[in-house]
Amino acid sequence: MNGIGGRDGETDKDRLIEELREAVRARDEFVAIAAHELRNPMTPILMQVGGLLAAARDPRRCRPELLAPRLEILELAVREFVRRSTALLDVSRIAAGNVRIEPAEVDLTGVVRGVVDRAGMAARLARCPLETDLQEGVVGTWDRLALEQVAENLLSNAIKFGAGKPVTVALTSDSRTARLTVRDRGIGISEADRARIFGRFERAVTRREHGGFGIGLWLANQLVLAMGGTIAVEGAPGEGTTFTVTLLLGGSEQQGSGAWPK
Repeated sequence: MNGIGGRDGETDKDRLIEELREAVRARDEFVAIAAHELRNPMTPILMQVGGLLAAARDPRRCRPELLAPRLEILELAVREFVRRSTALLDVSRIAAGNVRIEPAEVDLTGVVRGVVDRAGMAARLARCPLETDLQEGVVGTWDRLALEQVAENLLSNAIKFGAGKPVTVALTSDSRTARLTVRDRGIGISEADRARIFGRFERAVTRREHGGFGIGLWLANQLVLAMGGTIAVEGAPGEGTTFTVTLLLGGSEQQGSGAWPK
């Protein structure tokens, strides 16, 4: 009996050691990805700041028509840096259960329109025309910041994988629910990838093909679940991808509880 128990104990110990090693490997990989992804936006930021400083020192170049394009690119790069930094903070906060949903009456139409407007420059650079079909006056009880993060993550994902084709953002509502749909016509997604796309640090493509932490969709899913909603994905390789968020207009009893889904 002791021999058997000893072997079982050694097996459990070996399993625990392997789990710890895997956790360390995952941590090291994430730190490396984070360092790379946060460094990337800094290059265009520094380039544009340098160009603006040079223009400011030369009266012939210090003209609105010359400065405005550089400032637009600089604004986009800064927004991207802030988005990536915020994503990292959100991962740690949500994992620790330290983020609380703060429900209030929110004009979802206005929130989505603002997100689309802010994504305009990124869409132009990616050559992905933005199309919108937003029902007016969609108001409900949700967390405004969470809604912005969900819409931003879904839209940035669509632009990234949209392959230079139009991206459509639609918002509809009935007496009970609001439905936000973000559709791209890009590389698409396989059935196997649809089953895992909302996992933390998961990607449907390699990081070498498309940068990113692999946490944007995980964050969007966690925020939607925390507000008592659902998020679904449809698509096929080469046929684009559609994400659909469904939220109750009256919010959910889960909101404000501080309990995040695992």
